[in-house]
Amino acid sequence: MKKIMIMMAVLAAVYGCSNYELLNSSVYNPKKLAEIKTYRIATPKSDQLPPNMNMTDFHNIAMAIREQLNIRGLKEDSTSVNLVNFGLTVKTSVVTQSNYPAPPPYWYGFGGWNSYWMYPRYTYLPMYYGNVQLVSEVQKNGVLTIDIVDLQDHTYLWSASVENLINTANQQILPYSEVKPLVATAFSEFPILPPNVNAKPNHTP
Repeated sequence: MKKIMIMMAVLAAVYGCSNYELLNSSVYNPKKLAEIKTYRIATPKSDQLPPNMNMTDFHNIAMAIREQLNIRGLKEDSTSVNLVNFGLTVKTSVVTQSNYPAPPPYWYGFGGWNSYWMYPRYTYLPMYYGNVQLVSEVQKNGVLTIDIVDLQDHTYLWSASVENLINTANQQILPYSEVKPLVATAFSEFPILPPNVNAKPNHTP
């Protein structure tokens, strides 16, 4: 019984909470993604943060991402070529005409929707593709998108988007207690599973 309870806790941490909707989860290079052993999370300066985000919010999101990767056996390494980047899509009243990224914070703008990134996404994702993906999948307020990319050869490995990072009532980013399951939802279809977890549990009546 104790082993079963421990396994259920692990699976809950891995697969997240159904209160958050997974908008997208895509693997772009299965072979390279399966081989990664280390990662590092993009770290912005305090003056490069998106609107609505402070350093506490950033660290909460980074901590939740770190937990998801560590539980899968990956190790954080400041020299790793595998960059974990994330962005926040915010609805603004300004209609942006340019499709080119502005100075920090790094953003893509389209029709009043702005997606802000911790690290400039255009360095590894072609601008035309990035805009198409954002317009078609994450044109909602408070969408968190997480990328993993090999910066050594600019190989795009994986991306996922999940909505409701921003509280619609006060337009503030959720506290860590809610960020944690939201990020777990983003990783719910991530192909690298924790040790001893081979598949999602089957729900039987």
